[in-house]
Amino acid sequence: MTGSQKLPPEGQDVQRYPSGDGRTIVMPEVRRRLLGHTLEGWPEEVCGLLLGRGDTVEDVTQLRNCSPRPRDHYALDPLEYMHAEREWDQRGVSVLGVWHSHPDSAGVPSVTDERHAWPGWLYVIVGRPRDQVPDVRGWRLENGRFRRALLHFERQD
Repeated sequence: MTGSQKLPPEGQDVQRYPSGDGRTIVMPEVRRRLLGHTLEGWPEEVCGLLLGRGDTVEDVTQLRNCSPRPRDHYALDPLEYMHAEREWDQRGVSVLGVWHSHPDSAGVPSVTDERHAWPGWLYVIVGRPRDQVPDVRGWRLENGRFRRALLHFERQD
């Protein structure tokens, strides 16, 4: 992925899969930032935190991927995580979950992603299989298995 490649049109919705209760609203700037971070970080996985209130992702922050294998794995830097959580908490914004990229595959969780996930958190994966348009998919861990989370991308008027 390079910075010159086209991003999907704003307002594009994800393919619908059975999901848990409700949906998560993702603000337009958040989606643009996720795609931008992914393009900039290619060919490595990039990662960070999903920030917001209730069921709305209002912002994202990118954290350093401290994995020894960043081309096919991510690991959040624990100190950066701690500082980011404290900073956003002081602003009245919660950490809703984690986002990361799959530079050369779809936005579907790997076995490793599932093994390291925490129940109750939202996981957003920005995937890009074989030079196709990037896709943004949400997941939640339920009973030890990932289940598709419905994401609603708000349009900016």
